[in-house]
Amino acid sequence: MRPLIGIPCHPAYRHGSQRPIYGNNRAYVHAIEDAGGVPVLIPLVHDLSALEALLAHLDGLLLPGGQDIQPRRYGEEPHPRLGDTDPSLDEFELTLAHWALQEEKPILGICRGMQLLNVALGGTLYQDLESQYAGSLRHMNQDRPRSQVVHRVLIEPGTCLAAITGEREFWANSIHHQAVKEPGKGVQVAARAEDGVVEAIEVPTRRFVVALQCHPEEIYRQVPACARVFSAFVQACGLREAVPQPQRALSLPVGAA
Repeated sequence: MRPLIGIPCHPAYRHGSQRPIYGNNRAYVHAIEDAGGVPVLIPLVHDLSALEALLAHLDGLLLPGGQDIQPRRYGEEPHPRLGDTDPSLDEFELTLAHWALQEEKPILGICRGMQLLNVALGGTLYQDLESQYAGSLRHMNQDRPRSQVVHRVLIEPGTCLAAITGEREFWANSIHHQAVKEPGKGVQVAARAEDGVVEAIEVPTRRFVVALQCHPEEIYRQVPACARVFSAFVQACGLREAVPQPQRALSLPVGAA
């Protein structure tokens, strides 16, 4: 049976009518599907406890890219160059991240998803690389196609990511202005850009908790290392417990509104 993998939806507006909708980029859906999983879009409901009935059936969680995370979530005041934030979205995705960690579900974080995972585990972020990280490369490239690779990602030897990809480096796209600063509890840096900015993290004590700062869903057809990450994630999601464990009630993250 193909594993069911949850992907949180984000609030948006339909083009033209401007009607409020929930959704996410098709690239995440197709990357999971092509790797052998079944993507399940999770709406942002008002009562997060209502998600328990859905989460009980999921085998893994993909935390997608998106807007900035509120700095209060990691104990900082907003930087002048902080982008748009959404407290409800932060609460929603942090709740899902804590659920997946609590239930030992495989997690793949992408861009904002990597940053959110680090925050969920007690880490911090650079709120704006250009102004806070001296000598950084140009990491925000919204003016270029999302599939355009722009810099190398150097993988740390001996990491889970190194074992998954079989590579020491790969070329990646880059569409972010924030990044991991202090890694959270149990978090290991798995890769960096040439300027030292963290490009991947993992939690080696977990079955599968890996996150990339780039957008592998946009380049997995051209970058084999990214395709292997999706394949390994979906494979981990398919390795269900021999004896099903009882699902525990959803617990809101510390500091949730």
